[in-house]
Amino acid sequence: MRASLPRGFTLIELMMVIAIIGILAVTAVPLYSDYSQRAQATAGLAALASFKLSVALCQQRRGSLSGCSAGSNGIPAAITASQALRGLSAASANNGVISATLDAFAADDSASAITVTLTPTVNGANLTWLIRCSDYQADGSSRVDGCSAGLAD
Repeated sequence: MRASLPRGFTLIELMMVIAIIGILAVTAVPLYSDYSQRAQATAGLAALASFKLSVALCQQRRGSLSGCSAGSNGIPAAITASQALRGLSAASANNGVISATLDAFAADDSASAITVTLTPTVNGANLTWLIRCSDYQADGSSRVDGCSAGLAD
């Protein structure tokens, strides 16, 4: 008579597999959350391209940023919550400075939406943009790509 070989998994083996799956889930969920918030912030910033282009054209025509405000001189009208775009809740421009509220939440995981301000600087025939964000941290981190300063800086 042959000895029967054990079949199946032991309780210890099953518990180890469940523990490994739990550890993977604990690390993956926060990373996915951060990734999705960064994607929202990027979509919101991309939605501001029409404002940036319009401000640049207004500055070229007028010779200054004065008067390059939402709803005038070719600048789009302000975006309100009822007209929100993907990733963008509100946006406006005043004398070339674009202010917007993104759908993404701040990097400190608070429930506050990220506010950004894009400030143009005239360099000859070009505009460069300084992006300030409400979630900018002292270590330089922000969920908004290209953010280089906090709103209070």
